[in-house]
Amino acid sequence: MSPHREVREPRIILGLEPALACRALYVARPCPSVVAIQLVAAWILWAIAAFMVYVFLSGLLWGAGYSPTSKKQLEAAALLLQLKDGDTVYDLGSGFGRALIFFAKEHHAHAIGVEVDPLRRAISVWSARRRGVSTSVTVLRRNLLDVDLRGSRKVFFFLSPLLMRRLQEKVGREMTPGALVVSVEHRFPDWKPAESRGDVHLYVVPTPKTPRRL
Repeated sequence: MSPHREVREPRIILGLEPALACRALYVARPCPSVVAIQLVAAWILWAIAAFMVYVFLSGLLWGAGYSPTSKKQLEAAALLLQLKDGDTVYDLGSGFGRALIFFAKEHHAHAIGVEVDPLRRAISVWSARRRGVSTSVTVLRRNLLDVDLRGSRKVFFFLSPLLMRRLQEKVGREMTPGALVVSVEHRFPDWKPAESRGDVHLYVVPTPKTPRRL
């Protein structure tokens, strides 16, 4: 008998599908297609995680946070604002432009967004172009507390409750009496809503109180 042992090469059973054969040998040698799929999946998960972290941190950085608005809330806001063709409506802290596109597409309004985050503004502009309402949507890259509201008659926002007092003071100081303001979820501290639909509240800007003369 020969002292040398017979070395047998591993064989794939006849009739076994290539994918199953690849899976059977994966422990010994990963298949290139499996490795490629894993790399793509890891990259996608990393991109999603990075985007979510950016959205969270940018909310802390710019101060307004991010709160997505539902279609039901947008419909209630449009009804309370009495939106009609040709109206101009402001969205303070417009985020990714969901409300802007809804107001422009569903109610044929000219929607002006105010968004300080450059990425959200860029996505808003791209989304408006993709939905065919780019001529009816304008997105200003500004701090919402710095934008001039003296020419506005209809304003919408869904912002942090920490901003509500400053917004109330700004609205009362800059907007004309009788102008309409809609806030989602959060209320002004000193004004009573003229009407509410669920968690969507309408305010009518009051006439400023003038001090009495002695």
